[in-house]
Amino acid sequence: MQSITMRRLEVFVAVVEERGFGAAATALDITQPSVSVHMRTLEKKVGASLFKRQPGLSPQLTHAGRTLYAYAQDTLARASAMSAEFGQTRRQLRFAAQRFVANFLLAKTFESLPTSFPHTEVIALTGTFEEMLALFRSGAVDLVFLLSAASALPELHTKALGRYRLAFIVAPNHPLAKQQRISSKTLASYPFVSAYRGSYFGRTIESMMDAAGIARPVIAAQVQEMSIVRDMVLAGMGIACSLRRSVNKDLAAGTIVELDVDLEPMHLVFSYARNPKVVMPEIDQLIDMVRRSEGLTG
Repeated sequence: MQSITMRRLEVFVAVVEERGFGAAATALDITQPSVSVHMRTLEKKVGASLFKRQPGLSPQLTHAGRTLYAYAQDTLARASAMSAEFGQTRRQLRFAAQRFVANFLLAKTFESLPTSFPHTEVIALTGTFEEMLALFRSGAVDLVFLLSAASALPELHTKALGRYRLAFIVAPNHPLAKQQRISSKTLASYPFVSAYRGSYFGRTIESMMDAAGIARPVIAAQVQEMSIVRDMVLAGMGIACSLRRSVNKDLAAGTIVELDVDLEPMHLVFSYARNPKVVMPEIDQLIDMVRRSEGLTG
C-alpha cells in the first residue's frame, strides 16, 4: 500500500461519503472520469475490488473497500493533524520581569499562561532590575515589568499598572513591635536588613528612606533576594523596608509585625514598557491579565 497516494485516498473517501462517483467529482471539483481513473488505479494497487457496482444504486463497499476506508480515514486524519502542527508558525511572547515582581505580583498571571496562550510559545525571563532592563533595551524581549520609584525611567515610556505601599516590618519580639507613631530618628537607631545596596532596588529603597529622614541606619545585612530579607526579619536580625504585598500572609498570621511609623506612606510603582515596533495581540492580552489581577494600590 505504500504506493497509494494521499490524493487517491481523498478521492476514495469522497466516493464513499458522497455515495457516488458523480457526487464525489462535484465535491472535489474534478471530472467524473478523473474519479473513475483514481478508483481503477487504487483497486489495481490494492489488488481487489473496492465497490459492488450495481446499475441505479450507490456503490457499496466490499470487504476490501471497508478495510481500505478505515485505513484511509485514519491516514488522512493523521496527515491533517501533522500538516496543522508543522504548518502553524508558533508565535513567541517574550517578556521579562524582576524576580521579585515575578514571585509576588505576577504569580496569579503565571498560573493561567498555559490556558491563555495555548498556541503561543511563552518566553518568560526573570532576574535583577538591571538584567531585565538590559534584555528589553537589547530587543531580547518585547515587554518588561518593573517595580520602581514613581518618577523613574521616563526614557522607557513606562506605563503604570498600580502602586504598592512599602512597610517597615519586624519580628513580633522586636523592641519596636508594640510602639506607636515611631519617628524616623527612632527607626534609624535600630539595625536594618536591606536589599543589596549595589542593586537598583536597594538604591531605590535607600533613597526613599533617606528622604523620609532615616539616614544611614546600621545595616545588619544586605540581601539580593527579598524572600531572604523576610527570613532574616523572622530571625530577628533587624527592621526591613519591604513591599507590604509580599508579606501579607505573614502579617495576617502574626509571624511578622508592621511597625506603626510617623511617616508619610511610601510607594513603589509597578509598571511596564513594551516595544512599540512589535504588534502582537498577545502582548496586550498579557498586560490586561496583569492589570486585572494586580492593578490595585497595595
